[in-house]
Amino acid sequence: MNSSVSFFSLNVRGLRDNVKRRAVFCYLEGVGFDFCFLQEAHLRDGGDVCRFKREWDKGESFWGIGGVHSTGVGILCGHREVKIENTFVIMQGRVLGIDVKFREARYRLIGVYGPQVAAYRREMVDCLAPLCVTNRHLVIGGDFNIDLGVGGDSSAGAISGLMACHGLVDGGLHTTPAMVGPTWRNSRGVARRLDYIFVSRSLGQLSGRLLPVFFTDHDGVFLQVGPPVCLFGRGYWKLDRDILEEQAFVDAFFCFFRRLDGLRSMCEGVLEWWDLVKGRIRAFIIGYCRRKKREERREVDRIQRLIELEYEAGNLGGSIDWERFAALKAQLRELQEQKARAFLERAHSGFLEHNETCSAMFFKSVRARQSRKVMKGVREENGSIVSKPEEMVRVTTDHFQGLFKEREIDVEQGNVFLEHLSRRLPEDIRDVMEAQISLEEVESALRRMGKGKVPGMDGLPAEFYLKFWGILGPVVLKVLKAILETGVPGGSMAVGVLSLLYKKGEATDLGNWRPLTMLCVDYKILAKVLADRLRTALPYVVHEDQTCGVEGRSIRWNLQLIRDSIAWVEDRGLPLMVAALDQAKAFDRVNRYFLFRVLGRLGFGEKFIGWIRTLYVGAGCRVSVNSHLGDVFDLSSGVRQGCPLSALLFVLYMEPLGAAIRADTGVEGLLIPGSGGLRVKMTQYADDTSLLLCKDSCLTRSLAIFGDFTRASGAVLNHAKSSVKFFGRWRGRTDVPGGLSLCEGALRILGVHFETSGSATLNWNMRIAVVQRKLAMWKARYLSFMGKVLVLKVDVLPSLLYVAYIYPLPACLRRPLVRLVFQFMWSGRCEWVARARMICPIGEGGRGVPHFPLKLDAIFVSFLLTELARPVIHPSGYLLRVFFSYKARSVMVWSNAGPRAEQLPWHFGHAAKWLRAHPEVEVARVGLDHRHLYEEVRQAGSPAPVAGISSVVWEGVQARGLDNRLKDLNWLGLHKCLPVRAILYRYSLVQSPTCPRSSCGREETVRHAFWDCAFAGLVWARARVMLGVVRSDFVVTWARLERGVGRAKGTDRDRFLLWLLMSLFKKGLWEARQNLVKTGRDWGVEGIVRRVEGDLRGKMKREERKWGKHAARERWKGGLGLGVLE
Repeated sequence: MNSSVSFFSLNVRGLRDNVKRRAVFCYLEGVGFDFCFLQEAHLRDGGDVCRFKREWDKGESFWGIGGVHSTGVGILCGHREVKIENTFVIMQGRVLGIDVKFREARYRLIGVYGPQVAAYRREMVDCLAPLCVTNRHLVIGGDFNIDLGVGGDSSAGAISGLMACHGLVDGGLHTTPAMVGPTWRNSRGVARRLDYIFVSRSLGQLSGRLLPVFFTDHDGVFLQVGPPVCLFGRGYWKLDRDILEEQAFVDAFFCFFRRLDGLRSMCEGVLEWWDLVKGRIRAFIIGYCRRKKREERREVDRIQRLIELEYEAGNLGGSIDWERFAALKAQLRELQEQKARAFLERAHSGFLEHNETCSAMFFKSVRARQSRKVMKGVREENGSIVSKPEEMVRVTTDHFQGLFKEREIDVEQGNVFLEHLSRRLPEDIRDVMEAQISLEEVESALRRMGKGKVPGMDGLPAEFYLKFWGILGPVVLKVLKAILETGVPGGSMAVGVLSLLYKKGEATDLGNWRPLTMLCVDYKILAKVLADRLRTALPYVVHEDQTCGVEGRSIRWNLQLIRDSIAWVEDRGLPLMVAALDQAKAFDRVNRYFLFRVLGRLGFGEKFIGWIRTLYVGAGCRVSVNSHLGDVFDLSSGVRQGCPLSALLFVLYMEPLGAAIRADTGVEGLLIPGSGGLRVKMTQYADDTSLLLCKDSCLTRSLAIFGDFTRASGAVLNHAKSSVKFFGRWRGRTDVPGGLSLCEGALRILGVHFETSGSATLNWNMRIAVVQRKLAMWKARYLSFMGKVLVLKVDVLPSLLYVAYIYPLPACLRRPLVRLVFQFMWSGRCEWVARARMICPIGEGGRGVPHFPLKLDAIFVSFLLTELARPVIHPSGYLLRVFFSYKARSVMVWSNAGPRAEQLPWHFGHAAKWLRAHPEVEVARVGLDHRHLYEEVRQAGSPAPVAGISSVVWEGVQARGLDNRLKDLNWLGLHKCLPVRAILYRYSLVQSPTCPRSSCGREETVRHAFWDCAFAGLVWARARVMLGVVRSDFVVTWARLERGVGRAKGTDRDRFLLWLLMSLFKKGLWEARQNLVKTGRDWGVEGIVRRVEGDLRGKMKREERKWGKHAARERWKGGLGLGVLE
């Protein structure tokens, strides 16, 4: 069977003539396409659609009605075996789309006839963007009415941006030879390339040609593409979390679940019943979603039919109700964007701001992240590469089945390592760990689970359990108790889905893919309960050298120890080698027999060990390759990456290695000053082991111990990724004992780079580069000020925190970082509000932008002071006291009992200087928390309050419940910093300060734009009708418009609705003004009113879905007379 797919695009210049239509259809039958895009079909009404459908009998056809003289598009299928899954009209008579399944692949096909006016073409591209958000193979074809090779207007850039962001290529440029010739010619000799077919990069290019035809001045574009590079499977079912917010679903589920108790008599026990119940829940949810989807489809069809009726009326000589037409288009666009946003949320696109425009650039990062999960080929053991889905699944399954296979170990060698374990779990702790699990424990474990995580095979996420915990909680507790009593997990609980994430290196090598196990939430609840209990025991049995998973310990201790050890030996000229040891497939190679022996040796009870064994013995897994699932295979070794227990169990598994190295007299570590003779040999964080050694023989001996540990446990040292770097007296050495490689650059340990000097600048340069990349991506998003501040706090700042605890930000990088932040905040444009004010909180007239240098300094100093205040637990604490305790004596209690350094490393000198520069920091009053420290210092340097505006007013104009853009508009208006012409003229940015409305002629201030202008007066006259529905006695004044409704009469809800309506009309006035300046087109009063009504309808519909119609009617005063909630 031919696996290629062919597409054909042609502007037919009218099909209403019966003879021409018959001739065109006959010609198209001979082309031999699979799908065809037609433009300018000139369909006038539904009768034309029925006639065209009937006469094209080779397959399905879909048509969009347009104006009789210019528009009307169609998509034809060349075969009957094409399965149509969805159809949609994006722009009436201009853009038509269908979702199809053809030859095992799924496609989204979009036919386009571009407007001749550049502004309208750009609007068309904006409408296309939400429909390009899909996991289907995308094909867009048609007459775009612009030669992209020539360009000439902004729409060319918009089309190119759409292609780049959604992974599309110009099919004509990727054929051999390329189809770069003109596709349209007129009688005057003008020729242009106007017709294109854009296809996803995932489709292999084969051939193409231009086909001249006799019945139009356009050439046909024929493109044949190869089969998709990747064929995606259906995957497994997962709950759409959005329905959990719908009151109708919640009510229906409560009624449904009560009936499931009757199934108990059909089952042998609670575990069999629970598996049956989860299957019934899945079927119920699928049924509900199907009904909901049908209703949504009917709503789209209804709106589309109403739009078509308006067109038909105009085509038949009647008049089009343009106000109604615009409202219908807005509703249709809103529905399409809702689908796009839902797709992005399911794709884990990160922060998604409400009302953010779904622009093309918005989706680029989502596609990039998803591409890391796409596998295009896999190398077999014999070196050949397979690319068919079933073969890739087979090879991947065999690979991981071999990886998780139990390996032989030396039991006697294991006994030697177990003898080094001297610590024992106290009996009272052991008894607590083996007590029966309680409902409170189970609920606590559930509530601390991450939200938005991919669920396991049953498809039920943590949010589902939380939503219905009142009825599911007791049931889940019974199920978990039954599992612990019987030692047998339920059917779906025992099987995980192995999802692969590409790391780096050759993509066909499965060793370069990280396996992550997707587990069912009920399994993870039980694992988390046991992990919580295990975590309480770790401080008693795990040495202080290991900091992973142990309460009260921190990864920062490891990094602080290495940082200060290097500083100490560099200052004193002592010899030091730091060896960073890496393990190959550390978590996957854990031998469970050895692990359970370690647990027993450390004093864990047989009952608790049995519970752990229940979760791991008999566990199965299925690999997922491009959503194709493999067969279940047993996991005989390893701890699951994705299981809450895995990291804690691995820490215990590694404890014998650390104990053996510490007990060996042939391994000599670094003598820590002020510790009373303590020598540190190593520091560990999970599988990352760093040795700090002073003799060559020590490294050789340590590697020998690791070799013995390999035979005892199955762990394997990855020599290729393990390296050594020399410091102090040994700086510059090139000979490495033990066969490890020499690290010639900076030594990377736990994500931080260490050099003999300049480590802070090195690490921060890397972090600033990360910030630049992040902000470059976020700049493409159409975010509000509030959205941008949230981005800085939840995405940018966390990427800096890790290094901020180890090294302060160097002075040379402070201004560049601040510049990056505020360029992002103002999108590279003029900064109308001072930076100092922007940093202030909302109640002080600011935006709460983090002061990054101050924040990072507060974090670093706070961490040092916190560590000084606590007793020494880790060797890093001794070095900290030697270097910094004397310099911190002004804010901390200081003892002269221990040694202190005279020369401070740069990072400690910076902290001491910072404390001197901020005498307002009093630890006894402020505390050690970096948030309090930051706020104290920020307030000391903040500007004076804005005269005449209280915090109540600032917070009131940005009331909770308003969209972020409304808050921004009210905030800028209150600052009188909107870019009106009076302000722009002051900075010589415009030639005149007068109002842009030709009939006005007065100076355009902020007050004029919103109040004094005659046009604004007309708008507020219309607004009073809606405001009167909320409060008939409410009077709009400029003071209220600028500063909020304050204490106007009515309830809090009344005041919110009044302010919401006023804010929406302000937004309408401002957007109308901006559109007039940029395009010269005036929306008029009715245009603003329609947009306000559209915004209100969208809000009401969302609340209706969330709260139900009755509650929504009460909240919205019956729908404010818009007929939405009737």
